Amino acid sequence: MDRLLALVAELRAASPSPLEPRGLAARLEVSERTVRRDLELLTHGGLPVRAQGRRGYVLEEPAEPEPLSEVASLMGPVRDTLAEAVRRRRVVRLAYTDQSGARSFRDVEAHGLVTAPYGEYLVGWCLMRDGPRMFRLDRVGAAVLSGRGADVRDLDGLLAALRVPMPRPAADARRRGLAGAGRARAWTLDRLEFVRARLRDAAAEVRGGGEGAAALRGVLGHLAEWTRWQLAAVRAAATGEDPVLEGRRPAFPPVFDRELPYDARERMIQDAMALRSLGDLARDLNQVLEAAAHWAADCDDALWEGELPDPRPYGPPGPPRPLADLLAGWRGPLAHIEWHLDRLADEPPRPPEGDEEEAWVVDRCPLQA
Repeated sequence: MDRLLALVAELRAASPSPLEPRGLAARLEVSERTVRRDLELLTHGGLPVRAQGRRGYVLEEPAEPEPLSEVASLMGPVRDTLAEAVRRRRVVRLAYTDQSGARSFRDVEAHGLVTAPYGEYLVGWCLMRDGPRMFRLDRVGAAVLSGRGADVRDLDGLLAALRVPMPRPAADARRRGLAGAGRARAWTLDRLEFVRARLRDAAAEVRGGGEGAAALRGVLGHLAEWTRWQLAAVRAAATGEDPVLEGRRPAFPPVFDRELPYDARERMIQDAMALRSLGDLARDLNQVLEAAAHWAADCDDALWEGELPDPRPYGPPGPPRPLADLLAGWRGPLAHIEWHLDRLADEPPRPPEGDEEEAWVVDRCPLQA
């Protein structure tokens, strides 16, 4: 089954261009004869594969979706298969390509489809990793329903464990009044406290100048200033007032407030933060987050139920999003902080020769996009 999944994934990735059996055989590390036999099997099963003479085989889009059986799920569009798996609470087998380009085959309990700024995702319980995971749909090359049912799990609980925004119903069905506002506010405040706890733990691990202190120092300087700006921008979008920059902001040269490339602005931030201790930087960032928590706790309920323009450090504002998402969801200040903490934990930075570690650890920050 994994070989068929991989074959369908290759055809889908190339469509509408044809692929030659020889090239498919090399990619799948099987013989050309095996590829031809699998193509014949899939074609007889209903997969719309068409031979284009010597150019190879091309996968065509099916004319009309049909009810999905286990076999038909492999033939139809990926999203239809995943939606069916969610609806029927089934385990689905995925051919998934991660960000690095590595393909794996996963058995996943399908619990929901959610939309985020970067695309649409399947939220599920990965049986290989034994934990909650999200799979971006455009990286799912092929999917097939299995005969196994999925355990009952709460979608909001999975999203909370994955630290992503809560799914929202359509505008006309969205809950109104204090209950909806209270839920969004509580979720945001929980996320703020969780991130502050992660920052405290990160600082405690390198206390006394241990390994990783220099990298964390560079990251905290970066985070203090950018988080200060992000939260001030969200608050200004919500209130219509001028931005209020919280915390203990250092003195920057006048040119800092002009339009600058990311690299130039980041260098000024690192230079301004260079004389501060790791503890000072951590306290500055904590004050910024504490001020955000106080404001979030006290702001009007109506702000939690509407949508606000998404402020961006470069370029025009993004599409309107709920306040909870702007503060605690994708692309928001809390996700930005956790991106850097995750990177420090999973990929210990090693600066290229001639580069300073404090600057290098923030060179691929998502805010550059």
